[in-house]
Amino acid sequence: MKLEFIESPRFNPHENLGVESVLLKTCPEDTLRFYLWQNQHTVVIGKHQHAASEVFLDRLKEDHGTLARRSSGGGAVYHDLGNLNFSFITSTQHFDLQRQMNWIAQALHALGFDAQVNGRNDIEVLGAKVSGNAFAHHHDLHLHHGTLLVNVDTAKLGYYLNVNPKKLKRKNVASVAARIMNLSDVKALSIEELKQHLYTSIQEATHTQATWLDFESLDAFEEVLFFKQDAWNLGTTTSGQWSFEECFDFGCFKWEIKTNHGVITSSHLYSDSLDTLWIEELEQWIMGQSETSWIEHLKTYSKRNIDQTQQIINTLETL
Repeated sequence: MKLEFIESPRFNPHENLGVESVLLKTCPEDTLRFYLWQNQHTVVIGKHQHAASEVFLDRLKEDHGTLARRSSGGGAVYHDLGNLNFSFITSTQHFDLQRQMNWIAQALHALGFDAQVNGRNDIEVLGAKVSGNAFAHHHDLHLHHGTLLVNVDTAKLGYYLNVNPKKLKRKNVASVAARIMNLSDVKALSIEELKQHLYTSIQEATHTQATWLDFESLDAFEEVLFFKQDAWNLGTTTSGQWSFEECFDFGCFKWEIKTNHGVITSSHLYSDSLDTLWIEELEQWIMGQSETSWIEHLKTYSKRNIDQTQQIINTLETL
């Protein structure tokens, strides 16, 4: 396996996400790419989140902040230059989420932090979240990216992020900021020091000397334009004839449905679930179904996350 490193000199989220997309779509089958990047004064939302519900957009605009939507699932996050983003990109043959999470934790251990991988998408220190992770796919190529909170202005989280109270209740916290922590709260750490330990840790773990890709040489013009679009970042805003909203342990859901002559003609499912393919399949599964029997049809879905789908169905049947 070959190992490639790339680091962004830019702090614009649309440019950084555009480059990440190119890195994913062009990654050779025998290569693991590791990409480091930072965004300045930005709220990044998950692929299927409802922007107007998740973010205080007026506040962000007034403060000259940037809204960006990523290609992966999960929830909204605030980025500033106290946060370091990382991306692993590789083929099915080499993609190993648990191993990649452990590599990040090992780099933190080398810096003196007692880092633990918790569940599918968090890394914690002293019981507090210091890294959230999310995932996306392109054919047989896979993206795993995450945050590392070094010295983020945590007050901005509550100011810009409009977190569903049901989600906070399920996590038994008063706010998003209450369950996260900066690494610098434990011991002094610079972004540059963290970068070097990440590069060292991954080379040692893979027993491979990395080669460097030149950020400026990547042709990401079309991808950057896509990530800049308001249509992508703001998404579709609907006012369905019927609406369902609930939070589960695996994510929050807002489902808006429109019908015409008793048949579903519009289905929009907003969620911070990590599995974007599942959300897209559920959204389409009920299209064209009768407004009186679509829940019964949903019971025939059997592709992904069956237990989670059943929990949604159980809740729908109580309405």
